Amino acid sequence: MIKIIRNSGWITGTLIFFMPILLIFFLASQAGYSQVKSRFEEYRQIPEITSLAALQEQPNDEVLMLRGQIAPETCQPTPCAPDDLIVYRERPAEGREVRFREEFDDIFYGFVMSLSDGGSVIIVPHDEYEPIILEELHAIPAGDYLLTGFQVGDTVTVQGKWSSEASDVSALIDVTGITGGDKQSLIADWEQSFQQVSWARNILGALTGLGIIFLIIQLRRSRRNNNHEETEEWHPPTTTTKAPPASP
Repeated sequence: MIKIIRNSGWITGTLIFFMPILLIFFLASQAGYSQVKSRFEEYRQIPEITSLAALQEQPNDEVLMLRGQIAPETCQPTPCAPDDLIVYRERPAEGREVRFREEFDDIFYGFVMSLSDGGSVIIVPHDEYEPIILEELHAIPAGDYLLTGFQVGDTVTVQGKWSSEASDVSALIDVTGITGGDKQSLIADWEQSFQQVSWARNILGALTGLGIIFLIIQLRRSRRNNNHEETEEWHPPTTTTKAPPASP
């Protein structure tokens, strides 16, 4: 292999040398492409609900997106301060470096969501999974931290499971994410990620394919050269001697 790379041009040799690494990255990008595509198709199928009437038509334990406002009832019986964030992320304050092993928390309290037809739904975050918080609408300094998140009155979209078992209260349980955007903006973000992974996969696939092609060409060229050398070594050209002229 080293001899083949040495006898190749620098571009061809580089592609052949890095071909195994490119192949590994190509297979990884293919797996990532399949995963992103699967998640993208799942998100496309998730319904987005904005009213209680439409929500109550959904089957129990249906995964869906619910869009509405964080209702003032969230702050009962304990009142909320005007700048209180119901759901937020901790970040380092602007200009401050992250300390060694410093961690930042994502805080997701349950709240009441008011829907477009006047109905209300209790939003219950998942108790095991780390919440996904996107497109925060507010940023509030808090000492060494910057808190970004959502307040009462904000229009948000959450994803969870519809629980229709309780008759006295409507609830969306096992909520795993919240965003200030809607389903359309989420789909746009997933499409962008899908395209990026697709481009990476195609480029890595093309480079891997070129590396394999160049390797095959160099192997055949090397084999022909070896066969030619063996022929010259074991079958030297024969010399013919002229017979002496006949005596008169």
